[in-house]
Amino acid sequence: MIAAATMHAFSTELLVGSMTFSVVATVLCLGESMFEKLGERAQRGLDHAAYFAAIFSLCCIPLVALTGNAAGDASSSPILVNKMLLSGLCLGLWIGVVHGRRTWGPEMWSNRKMSLVHTVIACAGYTTAAMLGSIGSVITRGETVGDLFGIWPHFDNAPAISFGLSMILALLSLTALMVVIFVQPKGEKVES
Repeated sequence: MIAAATMHAFSTELLVGSMTFSVVATVLCLGESMFEKLGERAQRGLDHAAYFAAIFSLCCIPLVALTGNAAGDASSSPILVNKMLLSGLCLGLWIGVVHGRRTWGPEMWSNRKMSLVHTVIACAGYTTAAMLGSIGSVITRGETVGDLFGIWPHFDNAPAISFGLSMILALLSLTALMVVIFVQPKGEKVES
């Protein structure tokens, strides 16, 4: 039997590797859309690589959260509570990356504003994952590389949210998601 902490480390490495690949390919696509140095074929390949790596990352996020929750009791530590909250934010940002790419299609790189927004969301999702890794490092080793940065947040305190308020927020989030999926007008593919 494999320990929960080992599974968590394995799934975290899969997540960070696929996110890094996706963000690097996304930034390269943005650069290609602005400077046009690599060519259309290279940009198409980078776009597909970024898209499929983002989908794989999206699949890994729940696995990482579940194995991390199994490795420690989230109710006993404010650091673990913050880690679970940031996991939800990370999941939401990567859903935005995958949904945006699927909705706009590969032609979004021809529109600078759309490609910039897409890249910013991908980078924000990656930054959130870096914060999650930093929290994990604090939990396991008591220190983090994030401490080298003066602006890196500290997560020693957790927000106090009652069970009722957390259920209301969860239902509000679920309602917002359903509105986006089923009610909001569908986006149109970008014309080349």
